[in-house]
Amino acid sequence: MPASTSRPVARARRRVLRWFEEQDWQAFRFQRQVWNAYLDGHSGLVHASTGTGKTLAAWLGPIIEFLAECDDPDDPLAGWPKHRGKLVSPPLRVLWITPLKALAGDTLRSLQSPCEALQLP
Repeated sequence: MPASTSRPVARARRRVLRWFEEQDWQAFRFQRQVWNAYLDGHSGLVHASTGTGKTLAAWLGPIIEFLAECDDPDDPLAGWPKHRGKLVSPPLRVLWITPLKALAGDTLRSLQSPCEALQLP
């Protein structure tokens, strides 16, 4: 069975789609395809015009994966490991390289927004 169809992934995907709805957005078909490809272990390149949703297409696959691995996807920090009372940093999952400094701030905001809304570390 592809990872993109497992129950924990389906539950995590619903949570991400709820966040989209809260923004008055709807996920594009290509975004969902990119998420599924990532979750099934594929790599690739998203090529689309500026402002079409590439950032969230590439970013939310790892977010869905992270939520699916949590003991409680509605409280991702509930089972998070701690050392001496402090949360342990998660392992690196995504390395994001942006070629233009001018886009770095906008990209950072796009990456942080779902993390903050979904209460991710």
